[in-house]
Amino acid sequence: MKLIKQLNIILLPLWCILLISLVNVNASALSSCLASIKGQTVYPNNKTFPSLIIDENIYVNYTPSVLVYAVNNQDVQTSVNCAVKLKMGISARSGGHSYEKYDLGGRNNVMVVDLTNINDIIIDSKSQTAKIGAGNRLGVIYNKLSQAGFLIPAGTCPSVGIGGHALGGGYGFTGRKYGFASDNIISMEMVDANGKLLKIDNATNSDLFFALRGAGGGSYGIVTSFVFHIHPTPPQVTSMKFQFNPNQVQQLFKAYNDVGPSLDNNIVLSISLSKGGLSIDGLYLGPSANAKNAMKQFLSEAPKPTSSKFIPQSFFDSVKTFAYVPPNEVANPKHNPYFFKAKSFLVNKGLTSQAINTMIDFLNNVSCDTYALFDLFGGTANINDVTSSLIHRDVLYGIQLLGQDWNSKTQGDKCIKQLNDFGKEFQSKFTSYFSYQNYIDRDLDDWQTRYYGQNFKRLIEIKAKYDPNNLFNFPQSIPVKTF
Repeated sequence: MKLIKQLNIILLPLWCILLISLVNVNASALSSCLASIKGQTVYPNNKTFPSLIIDENIYVNYTPSVLVYAVNNQDVQTSVNCAVKLKMGISARSGGHSYEKYDLGGRNNVMVVDLTNINDIIIDSKSQTAKIGAGNRLGVIYNKLSQAGFLIPAGTCPSVGIGGHALGGGYGFTGRKYGFASDNIISMEMVDANGKLLKIDNATNSDLFFALRGAGGGSYGIVTSFVFHIHPTPPQVTSMKFQFNPNQVQQLFKAYNDVGPSLDNNIVLSISLSKGGLSIDGLYLGPSANAKNAMKQFLSEAPKPTSSKFIPQSFFDSVKTFAYVPPNEVANPKHNPYFFKAKSFLVNKGLTSQAINTMIDFLNNVSCDTYALFDLFGGTANINDVTSSLIHRDVLYGIQLLGQDWNSKTQGDKCIKQLNDFGKEFQSKFTSYFSYQNYIDRDLDDWQTRYYGQNFKRLIEIKAKYDPNNLFNFPQSIPVKTF
């Protein structure tokens, strides 16, 4: 997230007390079944439990029956077998950034398998690959890979877990050069609904390889590790920051629409638009002289910035620049919980001036602090891969509209209704039909098509093959049959 918010010290403890009182499970049978787990198991009666179920979004909250901190594949297998035996729901948690709390199952009383301690990172510089445990967070991965001279393409928020991020796509500031995180997955290990550890790649369980790379966030099993293709970091990168007069927004978007598709693939840009604010963050994978030359056409057509910065840095320092957390929290990430709700739109041919005015009018009048990010896609990210279920390949930019920081439930409910009503109308008039599943949204209509398009039927067939009893389910999981 770009903006860091503080806990609401009144509402949060009340929420924890209320939800823990709702837990209903045979704790004796559960603890007995999980007795062989090598990692820690934490139940609602443990005094640390309330703090452990707080993650990034505190608007949506659920209380599990148990948190299992697995330390290896066997712990995950035991957890799955116990969930089947006790007829419990089960969910995996990697970083705790599911926008709708699906990492906690999307409901109360599920078993949550927390993968935090499955966090090895084994780098093979010769083959340019890295085996990365699913419990790692992006800041840790960037730090360790950069020390060895490598990177993977992924998002900018350090506390995001690689598991859900990569399984749902995973886009960030190197995406136009190297694609989505999911595009760089070579193989995976996954515990299936029978408690069996599966090896998955383009040749072995290739149908799962297709499904997991784009639609794998919690629907098919628990992925415990990935092998990624990793890329050498440039000797120097250039972070870019531009501020603009908000009155020049139409000219800026015209430049974005016209020049954006042809920009050097070493560049990724993100426009931030809010009430009274207009800026661009960007990264160029090379030295500042080259960055200025690569940005020349765009800046000649954009309005003159009120301020501009080209900052030569190491790659990892650029990660710190765009993390928007204290620098020491990048390699040691932690949550900064706050209330928020997000909507997602994907734009193929650029927004019209009418669409931009509509967005500005909404941002100026919505009842809570709200901003929109417009992330430039294209380049390698737009190359279609038939071995992947990720469909968002014909995209000029993706929009994340995020409302946050309301002061009461009444204000929050009002803000969310405004976001939902606006999102439905805006998408029907101005954007493509599709939305990005990593910004998952339980209020999105026809999410099956908006997230997965023509692949949804095939995804159901694969789900029915590997999880016919729908063990791994949440409100927007891939079902075992059509509705």
